[in-house]
Order: sequence, then C-alpha cells, then structure tokens
Amino acid sequence: YVLMTAQFQKIVVADHMDRISDLPSHLIDFILQRLPLQDVVRTSLLSSKWRYKWTSIPKLDFSNDFFQKCRDLELHEVSSTITEILLIHDGQLDEFVLCIPENVPIKIESLNKWILCLSRKGIKELELWNLQTDPCETPSHIFSCQGLTYLQLHNFKLSTVPNFSSFKSLVYLMLVDIIFESSAIDLMFGCPSLVMLSICYCSGFECINVSSPALEVLHVQGEQVIKSICLEKAKRMTDVSLMADNPGDNFDMDTISNLIKGLSEVESMCLTEGYIQIFSTAYTLPKSLQKPLNCLESLELEGVNFDDTTELLFVISLLKSSPNLEKLFIQGNYSTGVDLPQILEKSKYNGCCLSHLLTVHIKAYKPCENTMNFIRFLLANSTSLELLTFCIIPAHDQQHHSISSVGRELEQMARASKSAVVEFIDLSFD
Repeated sequence: YVLMTAQFQKIVVADHMDRISDLPSHLIDFILQRLPLQDVVRTSLLSSKWRYKWTSIPKLDFSNDFFQKCRDLELHEVSSTITEILLIHDGQLDEFVLCIPENVPIKIESLNKWILCLSRKGIKELELWNLQTDPCETPSHIFSCQGLTYLQLHNFKLSTVPNFSSFKSLVYLMLVDIIFESSAIDLMFGCPSLVMLSICYCSGFECINVSSPALEVLHVQGEQVIKSICLEKAKRMTDVSLMADNPGDNFDMDTISNLIKGLSEVESMCLTEGYIQIFSTAYTLPKSLQKPLNCLESLELEGVNFDDTTELLFVISLLKSSPNLEKLFIQGNYSTGVDLPQILEKSKYNGCCLSHLLTVHIKAYKPCENTMNFIRFLLANSTSLELLTFCIIPAHDQQHHSISSVGRELEQMARASKSAVVEFIDLSFD
C-alpha cells in the first residue's frame, strides 16, 4: 500500500511539472516566434517565470493579425502600442515585420522612430509592407541598419541619405512598387554581398548594373523591358527571371549581346513576352549567341507567339544552345489578330541533340501548324524524354473542330525516346 501511494504521488507531481518552462531558451523562443504577437505578450500572465520571456524574443511581427486585433483602437493607440513593445523589448532583435494596412495611415515620424530603435538593436531582417494606395516615404533611419542581411520594401519612395555607400552585409533584397529618386538605384544594387535581388514593378530608373560578384538569383518584373541590364560582375548567377508585359520602346539594342553573355552560366531561366520579343530580335543578328548555355537545366518561356517565325526561331536557337536542358515549359500568348499565321519552313528545324531533356509542358490557345511542327521537332530530337504534355487553354473564340484531330496527330509523331509519353489535355471543353 505504501509503495502504491509513493508511485501515485510521483505521477501527480509529474503531471503538474511545468515542462515547457524547463525547455532550453532557444526552443522557447522558437515557439514564441510562431504565435501571434498578442498571444506572445499574454504568456507573461502564465507565471513569474514567463513574465518577461516575451521581451527577449528575436522576432516581432506587426502584420495582419496584429492590426486586426487592434481594429477598435484609435490610430495613436496603435502607434503607441508598437512603440511601447519596442521600448520594453530588451533582447537581441533579429527580425522585424511591419505590414501597414490600407485603413491605418501610420505617420512617417512614428515609422522613423521604430526603425531607429531597430538600428540600435542590430536588426538583421526587415520587412516593410505599405498596403495603402499612395507610396510612403522610406524612413531615413533604415540606412543606419548596417547589419541588415534581408530587406523587403513594398510601395515606398526610396531616396538615399548623405554619406551612405551601401548595405555591406545585405544578402537578400526584394523591392516591390518602389519609386527610386536620385541615385538610390545605384546604391541599393551596389551591395557587395548580395546573393538574391528581386525587382518588381519599380520605377525611376532605366538601367540595372549588378555589381555584386556573389549574386546568384535575379528576378526582374515590370510593365516594360528594362533599358539596360549589366551582369558583367555577376559571375555566380544561376537563376534568372526576366519578366515584362511588353518590350516598350526604350531598350538599348547594343546591350543585348552583353546581357546574353551574362546568362551563359545560369541553370534556371524564365523569360516572358516582353523579353522574348527583345531577344528574338537579337537572335536574328549575326553571332548574337556566341556562348552556349551549357549550364541551363530549366527553361520557362511565357508569351511565345507561335505565329511569329522570328520568335519561334529564337526559341529553337535557344534550345540548340542548351545541350543539358532537362525541363522545358512554354506558354503561348493569346493573339486576336486576323493575319494569317507565318508557317516556319521545316528546313529551319535542323536536327540537334536534346539528350538530357526529360519533361516538356506546352500550353497554347490554338494548335497552329507552327506549334505542331515545334512539338514534332522536340519529339524527334529528345532521346531521353519521359513526358511531353500539350495543353489547349480555353479561349472565347476557340474553334473546337480545329483541335479534334490533335490527339491523333500527336500519337503518330516519331519519337527519339522509346519511353516518351505524350499527353494531350484539351481544357477548352471544360
């Protein structure tokens, strides 16, 4: 009986042990960082051990969840809450996220005060999202955050301050809807340690000169093609995405060959309609592609006009220059033109060896003759091909009778790979 009572007492004591409080501090921080900020602060009520634990967490996230729970507060009360949390926080602060909602117009004075506090804490990762209609002035104290390794800015006006050279430690830079003023573009892109650079729908500049020798990933997206992109110093770049809705009229044709040379070491590349049109023009010039893309393994082309022989010749030239390509994705553009398609001569499909190509996905709005000949070219030259998928995308003026025999034609095409599977998907009937 005495033995059973002792065992029962051990079980009761074990059930009342505060196992979470006894976890290592870095695990407690890991747990707290994944809770909404209000819940993190509430942990101070658990016990005396937890009263100040939240004040040393390395990440503060003032995003949608925070502002949603503050919806009944006045604007000055919301700002005061953020200020108070930053003042009470007494540990190392590595990450800070602020997402300013459309209906909460944070004053630039408050924003500057918060960033100043972060700079003194040696902030490493910073995300500022401005979801309001008008762009916000970039807080000047952001240039005092010299320890930054990660920076995201959304919908800001960006101008530099005197005596600022660059962020020496910055590794990741993402800029969305940024309006550049004065020479801010050169200073932001001149970060010597930059590995990943993403520029989406920014304005106030015409040229991108990447001076970081460490750069590996470049994503550029906008309404028009950037006039000039210089990648001469980016010797380690492996992933490039150049996306534009249209080519515009300000592209410097003299820079195309240099840009092509800068892509010679990339492993993954994505081009959309605007850049495809620009490159297509360049590839018709003599010796426009002097270096093969021997490292290219994955290629994505969005907005190819199969009715345009110049664009189709560019795609074929690109494939012939990529002997180690493994994955290919092509999406045709939607053309409402009434002009008759230009049929590319079969002699232009000179044989090549795509011996590493494994998967191909092609999406088109219509199965024109150029599209079918292009698929025939791929099947005849891809000796290791495993899967080719051809998908017809729905269009309001789709002619159903024109695609009724596409599946049969695909099955009859000669294949260099005995294991190649061809799938035809017609979404126009869905």
